[in-house]
Amino acid sequence: MSLENLELALFWLSSASYLLAWLYYLAGWRQSSAARLRIGTLVLLAGFLLNTALVGLRWYRADHVPFLSAFEFVTFFAFLVALAFLLYARRESNRALGVFLVPVLILLMAYAAFLNRVIEPEIQIFNSGLLKWHVLTTLFGYAAWSITFAASICFLYLERKPGAKPNMFDRMAYRSAFFAFCFLTLGIVTGSLWSDRVFGQLWFWDPKETWSFITWLIFMAYLHARYTLEWRGRRAAILAIVGFAAVIFTYVGVDFLLPQIHGMQS
Repeated sequence: MSLENLELALFWLSSASYLLAWLYYLAGWRQSSAARLRIGTLVLLAGFLLNTALVGLRWYRADHVPFLSAFEFVTFFAFLVALAFLLYARRESNRALGVFLVPVLILLMAYAAFLNRVIEPEIQIFNSGLLKWHVLTTLFGYAAWSITFAASICFLYLERKPGAKPNMFDRMAYRSAFFAFCFLTLGIVTGSLWSDRVFGQLWFWDPKETWSFITWLIFMAYLHARYTLEWRGRRAAILAIVGFAAVIFTYVGVDFLLPQIHGMQS
């Protein structure tokens, strides 16, 4: 089997594993079955390991960090989202979060299936440590916010259930939001420094830059509302969902709807 075919097989196997994991999570949620949630976590771990192999093989084949093209970016983002969730899923009480988070992985992999997988040579201006840190920290921030998003959905669902205890997910959303804000701040700072070094200008108000800044403002507003205004529960959850919608628009909607100079190598 060629390395290209092996990469394709790893992609589809990891995608199928994420789908199967979600089915187990959904069954475990509906049946209040800890055993099914545990199996779902094991299947998700298998998908994560396959995704890790996919990212590693892509790195080896491309001979550059595996997040410069659109396909690499999306599959690497899925890898980070799965990693973030598995860190939370070590506690059995957190595993139900997979019902609402794993669909994010499935949609990411579905989106990647339509992207060009051809490996392009690395453009010289992209061969920069600052740029790599910019992309990596930004992705870490968005992966952490995906936890905030899923936990907020969990809260909104459980608050309507008599006898449910949704406050655990409210606290989880807050903790992950803090990390998301810190990483996105680092991402914006390193991106601006790279832009100044390469183009001689810190900020262009390019649509992608502008929407990244809007997303950062939403993240900051969420933390400010919780810390200063003591927002809890429903209001905070709705703002978290708005923040995730901004993330999706920044990295999907902007590419399709707005002309820009900011984007993936391919």
